[in-house]
Amino acid sequence: MLFEFPKKVKENNNKLFKKTSYDIRAYVGEPGDFFNDNAVLTPSAVETAGMLTAGMVFNTQNGGTVSLKEGDTIVVGYDNGPTSKILAESFAKGAASQGVNVYDIGISSSGQVYQNQEQLSAHGHCQITRSHVEVTTNGAKFGIGTQGIHTYLLGQMNEAVASGSFSPRNAKCGTITDKSAEGKKVYFEKMKNIYKDYFSKRDNSMVAVNVFGGTGVQYVELFKDIFGETVTILGKDINVNAGDLLADPTRKEMLERVPSLQAALDKGLRVHSFDLDADRGSITEGKDALTLNGEGHYLGDNLAFILAGYKLMIAVPALKKKLEDLNVAKEKIDEIVKIASIIYVDPRYTSSVKSYVEKELKGTTEFHRKGHSLWKETITANMNKMAALAGFSSIKEFVAKTGYRDIQIEASLHMFATDTMDGIPRDDAVENIFLLEKVLDEMNIKTLKPFFDKMPKRFITKEIRTTSVSNEAKDAITASILDTLRKTFEGRAGFSIVEFDGQIRIDWATGFLMYGMSNTSPKLTFMAEGETVKERNMVLAYIMALHNEAKKQEKDDLPMDVSENPFYIKDASYEMNKPDEINFDDERVKAFIKFIG
Repeated sequence: MLFEFPKKVKENNNKLFKKTSYDIRAYVGEPGDFFNDNAVLTPSAVETAGMLTAGMVFNTQNGGTVSLKEGDTIVVGYDNGPTSKILAESFAKGAASQGVNVYDIGISSSGQVYQNQEQLSAHGHCQITRSHVEVTTNGAKFGIGTQGIHTYLLGQMNEAVASGSFSPRNAKCGTITDKSAEGKKVYFEKMKNIYKDYFSKRDNSMVAVNVFGGTGVQYVELFKDIFGETVTILGKDINVNAGDLLADPTRKEMLERVPSLQAALDKGLRVHSFDLDADRGSITEGKDALTLNGEGHYLGDNLAFILAGYKLMIAVPALKKKLEDLNVAKEKIDEIVKIASIIYVDPRYTSSVKSYVEKELKGTTEFHRKGHSLWKETITANMNKMAALAGFSSIKEFVAKTGYRDIQIEASLHMFATDTMDGIPRDDAVENIFLLEKVLDEMNIKTLKPFFDKMPKRFITKEIRTTSVSNEAKDAITASILDTLRKTFEGRAGFSIVEFDGQIRIDWATGFLMYGMSNTSPKLTFMAEGETVKERNMVLAYIMALHNEAKKQEKDDLPMDVSENPFYIKDASYEMNKPDEINFDDERVKAFIKFIG
């Protein structure tokens, strides 16, 4: 007998459980009218997600399965948005209906949710958060054990809803227990055990933390306890639910509106900023950092220079020495070092990172598809390989014997550090502040500008995001442009192509271009880079001509979103204040076509 899912959940199935996405993110309605008739992510939808997470057996890519059993426990947390608590309660209700117990840890960062799964001896987790987007949207990211439920696993949920093939358990309803105090207590204790002694012997007066009015507010006392009272806390009183300011650590126009943040930069402080659920974090330093063309606001590919240097100059040599002391065979050590020395390159990175790692650090780079769950899977697999090569029965034993931590970072600012206790990678921006400050000390970096002045320089756009008229138009435009770029660059000497999740990147000696679509919203995304401003503009004009022509073909008349991409208007170096009008007659487009031969 087929299971009957709620009618609206079935209607919105393809918007909720998307096999191209690495979490759930969808429209929840408008302030004062949440969960209206047009809402996609409703309590009923999230209850369904909880039921499927707890009751399905998922088939993984390695041929195995992952599932929660009756009597297992899942940790549920949520950000401080207006719809998050009720959605977390709905997920808990759905999970409990399948005989799975729920630990409700209340308002918490994603990092605490991930860590509490281990600390509270649970078997899965769910975080309800909209991350950094408008209050009209919310989302859910969840997992079982170390396996995130994303992409093809969300696709299995989609199939279950579409076919009605789900078989609910005839189980006693699970319990829902308030663990908010205990969850925070064990998380705080762990952070203090690892970092307090180190930072108690250090001058932390130049450190500032911008909690951005999000879940980071929950950790103000932790920062003061570890860094001491000299640490500066910013953004405690921001109302990120008012609709006019987003907790987005990537965007200067949001950071400049945080009270006293500019004053902290004027004093020479290094400012760490979170998003709403504190799983991503940027660093800002220098009094001109927030100006349009000012340097000093450091995102994922900037931090990759530091982390790659730390790995290859400090962490990997220390791991090799430890393995030698443990009498691991030389050929096994060589294989482990080879794995540990891989620096994963986000396709949205500046090409300078790849050049720096390979030419200066003599390391190895590999492009990695975007998606925080996917990066964590890769890192976990690598840790398992290294543990096995070293003769250990688990990652946990490998970490205990060697003290090794792998660190990688996405362009989106998800920084993944393997845990000091169990060796599992987590993107916990709260802990990462302590870790980053410690890494800077070990790299002898007092201030960031002198370090970055020595790095290879390129002129790169931010990741440009602009709304399409619909997901259908977005898909068609992307398919058209990717096809054009493939035909243009395949087999062309001096150019390389990488494709990933509906996006394409073309690299050459002095720059790159990228075009694709967002997996979480109806937006088209692109980037351009060149060795000079002239080359960057030439590349961007070419992308804009392709973009505008494809939009015209799909009758997508939405203009470029210059509110999200203000550089078109404000930065005179681009000479592109009417981006929607650029076509193949533009002299810069003709110059790029000549440039590629």
